[in-house]
Amino acid sequence: MANIVQMVAFRRKRVIRLFERSKAFSADSARTLEELGIYYPDAAFELLYDNVISATGDGKYFLNRG
Repeated sequence: MANIVQMVAFRRKRVIRLFERSKAFSADSARTLEELGIYYPDAAFELLYDNVISATGDGKYFLNRG
């Protein structure tokens, strides 16, 4: 069970790093998951559910700061 938790935490951190590297911090700088290099979006959708990232109306996402 601990390995699964560690894997999920690693994936979440990796996705957050991708947002930070692309400077996707607002709706104006939002990117699609493909632009970010995220091809297995489960971790991104978990972050969306947890309000760590937000979605725009055109299928792009950005990291909530604050």
